[in-house]
Amino acid sequence: MPHSRKRHVLNLLLKKLSFSPIVSIQGPRQSGKSFLVRELLPKSLSKKSESKYMSFDAQAIKDFASTNPDTFLEQQNRFSPVILDEAQKVSGIFDAIKLRVDNERRPGSYILLGSTEFSHLTKVRESLTGRMSRLRLYPMNMAETMELPPNSSRDLCLVQEKPRVSRSDYLHFLERGGFPGIFAVRSQGERESLIKDWIDLIVQRDIHQIPGIKLDSELCGRILYQIAVLETPSAGDIAKALRKNPRSIKKHLEVLETLFVIKSLSPHTLGFGKKMYFLCDPFLAHILGSSFLRKLETAFLLEQWSQRSYRDDRESQLFFYQTNRGSRIQLLIETHKQLAAVKIYPEEKIDERELEVLIALQKKSLKPIRLMGLTSLQDSHQIKGVRLYPWESIC
Repeated sequence: MPHSRKRHVLNLLLKKLSFSPIVSIQGPRQSGKSFLVRELLPKSLSKKSESKYMSFDAQAIKDFASTNPDTFLEQQNRFSPVILDEAQKVSGIFDAIKLRVDNERRPGSYILLGSTEFSHLTKVRESLTGRMSRLRLYPMNMAETMELPPNSSRDLCLVQEKPRVSRSDYLHFLERGGFPGIFAVRSQGERESLIKDWIDLIVQRDIHQIPGIKLDSELCGRILYQIAVLETPSAGDIAKALRKNPRSIKKHLEVLETLFVIKSLSPHTLGFGKKMYFLCDPFLAHILGSSFLRKLETAFLLEQWSQRSYRDDRESQLFFYQTNRGSRIQLLIETHKQLAAVKIYPEEKIDERELEVLIALQKKSLKPIRLMGLTSLQDSHQIKGVRLYPWESIC
């Protein structure tokens, strides 16, 4: 079963449970959060630990926890960790957990799951600051779908000198993505039906569960489509394409990002442009009509965001770079010591003039910079100081 595949985040989860009393795991709907804690985690816990899973999707559990949060937690006192799914649906539980943790600070006491960010937008109080460690779970990256171990590359760009997967496997991933319950379904029609149901659930129900915010389901679906197809999917460009008020578009984008359906990337200070938005999974991009380049970008960013998150990489910052004429480099990776620039080339032949945006950036950077391109070429080689690798080298 695809759900039984190991998740690369598991080691980091165990590490955080060893020192933090509360760990939150947040990510998009159907990214595998519940299976991770119900099936994969217990096999790695000490035999002395007995976990307890409950979901606030169950109305009776939600109602009791809402009206009796202290009693609810006391009933689970013998379990560790206590796992609460869709925790944001009972905002009062956060203060009750805070009180118990302050009275007895035991590592690994609670795991809180959510398909919505715990933030001011969801009106969940930040009462657990300093007590809670956060994890972000993404749809499966390619290595996870292939049941490969985590990428062990120490390269700043996470590139593998020798790809671990074939070109055929990589193209397969672009059109199936990494949602655990979808990517391994054999029938293309069934996969498409499942992802369309997922989209409908987001735009018809989930966006309306954010307290105090009224959104338009139809507009939300159109925004997702524009993110999939626009060359530069910024709030301004989306508003222009849809002929809608930019303020309304930004409000919808903020909610979609809170639900982890999309993720934003900011421009680097060396360049120009506005914050851009990307879909959370390549199959979602595929089904919404993305170009081949956009699917490459979506898969690449999923790899970068997920791998860095599961490594607990807090040093690297990710940006895009755009010139005042609109030429774009998909990713700049910056640490306090160095900078790396990665440009994706979707066509089989590369005009050497297309390398100029990378070479020009090198002249602007005050830090040592590594220039890299991802191409259709099967072998890595260097042109004009730019190292070129196959697309699949980042798996």
